[in-house]
Amino acid sequence: MVKTFIKAIITCCVITFVDQVSAKQTLASAINMPFFNEHSAVMLVVEPLTGEIKFANKAAAVFYGYSIEQLQTMRIQQINIFTEQQVAQERQTALSKGQNYFVFKHRLASGETRTVSVYSAPFTIEKKNFLFSVVHDISSQRNLEKELWHYQENLEQLVASQTNEIEQKRTDQLLLALISIFVLIILLATLTWLVLRLRRAKKSAQKDSVTLKAIFNSIDDLLIYTDAEHRVITANTTAVQKLTAGETLKGKNIYSFTECPKGVVGVDSECQFHGTKEIFWGEARVTAVIDEKNSKIGEIHLIRDITLKLKACQQQRLASTVFSTTNEGILVSNRENEIQAVNKAFTQITGYQEQDVLGKTPAILNSGHHKPSFFKVLYRRLNETGHWEGEIWNRRKNGSIYPSWVNISVVFDEEKDIEVYVALFNDISLRKENEQEMWLQTNFDTLTGLANRYHYNSKLDQEMIRATADNKRLAICFIDLDRFKSVNDTLGHNSGDLLLLEAAKRLKACMRSADVVARLGGDEFALLLPGINTLADIERLVTKALQALSSSFKIGEQDVFVSGSMGITIFPDDGIDRKILLRNADSAMYKAKAQGRNCFEFFTSGLHEQAAARSKLENALHKALSNNEFTVYFQPIISHDKKTVGCEALLRWRSAELGDVSPAQFIPVCEELGLIIPIGEWVLREACREAAKWCSSFGAHFFVTVNMSSVQFIRQDIEALVKSVLQETQLSAQCLTLEITETLLADNSSNILQQLQALRATGVALAIDDFGTGYSSLSYLKRFPLSKLKIDREFIKDLPDDLEDCAMVSAIISMASNLQLKVVAEGVETSAQLAFLNALSCDYIQGFLYSKPLPAALFDKYIREFIAEQNNT
Repeated sequence: MVKTFIKAIITCCVITFVDQVSAKQTLASAINMPFFNEHSAVMLVVEPLTGEIKFANKAAAVFYGYSIEQLQTMRIQQINIFTEQQVAQERQTALSKGQNYFVFKHRLASGETRTVSVYSAPFTIEKKNFLFSVVHDISSQRNLEKELWHYQENLEQLVASQTNEIEQKRTDQLLLALISIFVLIILLATLTWLVLRLRRAKKSAQKDSVTLKAIFNSIDDLLIYTDAEHRVITANTTAVQKLTAGETLKGKNIYSFTECPKGVVGVDSECQFHGTKEIFWGEARVTAVIDEKNSKIGEIHLIRDITLKLKACQQQRLASTVFSTTNEGILVSNRENEIQAVNKAFTQITGYQEQDVLGKTPAILNSGHHKPSFFKVLYRRLNETGHWEGEIWNRRKNGSIYPSWVNISVVFDEEKDIEVYVALFNDISLRKENEQEMWLQTNFDTLTGLANRYHYNSKLDQEMIRATADNKRLAICFIDLDRFKSVNDTLGHNSGDLLLLEAAKRLKACMRSADVVARLGGDEFALLLPGINTLADIERLVTKALQALSSSFKIGEQDVFVSGSMGITIFPDDGIDRKILLRNADSAMYKAKAQGRNCFEFFTSGLHEQAAARSKLENALHKALSNNEFTVYFQPIISHDKKTVGCEALLRWRSAELGDVSPAQFIPVCEELGLIIPIGEWVLREACREAAKWCSSFGAHFFVTVNMSSVQFIRQDIEALVKSVLQETQLSAQCLTLEITETLLADNSSNILQQLQALRATGVALAIDDFGTGYSSLSYLKRFPLSKLKIDREFIKDLPDDLEDCAMVSAIISMASNLQLKVVAEGVETSAQLAFLNALSCDYIQGFLYSKPLPAALFDKYIREFIAEQNNT
């Protein structure tokens, strides 16, 4: 029975130890609770390093005889009479026996000493370690044990004595038996009393066990007790829920839920645990349970779920990495706006090292570009919404100013008070430069620096609104440089660019500061003259501009002369819509060109009608070829001896909508629209087809001349086209002459020269049309493989009365003769003109004197009659 009593005490001690360990997480919240103060058990909170008693309950004050205030000023060493060596020895004894309590001698205020068992559990408050100790008075228990041993010893001595006496005196056996029975009765009574005491102790232990079990199950961490083979004996509620979702854990191997190394004791390990419903990371610590024989009988596994902690650490590492490696500058300041941290990008952008700015405010970056009211609005927005984003000009450490795009956020604490400010910013200097460059490219001409068409239109819209509000007029002027193309073709595009630059400077110098000068493209310029109410003011400005353009331009070593044709329209007199006004100015400009150039014209309703007519003409031209509205006419070309006859193929158009349209009117439009390509090919094929018949009838001396546009040479392979048409119509190459203009020759392109040389190699003749009206005409005669030249009708019409024309024509014919070129005089209408040209031995005559252009059938009749007449002469 004594052994059973001792085992019960040991069992209670083990249970108390396990429960005390499990309670360490809840003591922090219980120190100031009534539970602590009013509990009947003696409870102390002790600082382990110094032994200072931090808290004591009422039961402690009653037990020790000190007031609570006195106890809380004392050290545990003033109560515990054991020396440090005895304390260490007692702890070693408890550890070797596997018990979770210690037995000490405590001195009361009265000087009396009591034997006590102390159950201690560590816990932490505000990062400080404390011991929660429950003290039990076991003095009476120890006295009872002594009495028990005393009675046992007396009993043994008595039995021995009686045995000896029995052996010595058999006669006293009966007396000894009676004495023995009496002693046994007393012992039985004593044991009965002890059993009752043990029952009361057991009930108390059961009550404590229930309390400790509740604490055990209330712990948030996983607490598992296993045997030496790692099989679960018991576990708290948290462990059961996380690992088996409510099913029993008993008998399962704890390591079936994790990959943690087995048998590692006393070391915190981070392991992944596999529960029935979830996988989590836990920080596991294993404590061995040792019996009194120093043998391991089990393990206590304390597992703390650190999944959220690891995620928080991972996010913290990620945030730290982003903070240190991002290209954006980051500045963190506290609620007083004192800088707490900056990253490397901050230093790279501002030039300030971290030690330069810590403890200072962001005002250290102030550039002075923003007024105090700007920052007042900024911080008000931050306080109201917690966020602000915008552009701020800051100052670097070296004093340079730069634009930055700043994104500021506020971090609030749990009470919704500002905790920190976090500012992210970029140096947007390059972006601003790119935006400025893009804006310039979008709004200004790259060559001259003037406003381009887009910017001009935008300014026009703005000025129309302003003029309407101010009740003023606005002048819109279009300028086209006269004969610029010839200069550009002759001297090259570089020279043309220099001329445009100088023209832009001159126009800019003539205008007021409020005026807008723009280059719309090519050699087209535009003026915008706001705030003008009288035509006289407009005329004064535009006359000054035209005079500036008419002065000579020094391009390299050459003096170049151009002029300007200007069209002017007035807002709101001529219209209130931008498109209408621009069209009006364009129409007026073409009118100025028609008036002889180097002048200006105001828009009239007649110009609007001309613009409408041109639009109608363009629409009709697109359908003319498919509607078979074109016809080829032929005008005779007669040699001076009348033995050689040829013709020039001339295009005529009778529109179903417009009637007969002059070639001078529609051919330039065809070239602008690109329609000259299919139309020119059709004319060449029709002319060669008809000429093949006449060559067959009249011999190889007959020829046909076909006009070729410079557009065709630029956009087509003329050599391939001519060869194809000649083969298709069976016309001999020697019977075909192609007329080209000086504009084509002025291109100075090697491609043009190669095409002309290839055509001459096939036997096709080349004639230069309107000779003497362009630049550098004489150089063309030497460089290009020409066969004929045609004297422009401007030099023929006043013969023989105009002496200058006579001299000009005579010089041309003489020069052409020396160069082995045939000369064709076109526009001959009188016998006097014919006589003069024959006297100069002009090779061919073309004009109304012989015949106007005729349809193919009438020309066939005319030429047959002419040849028959010559044969009869």
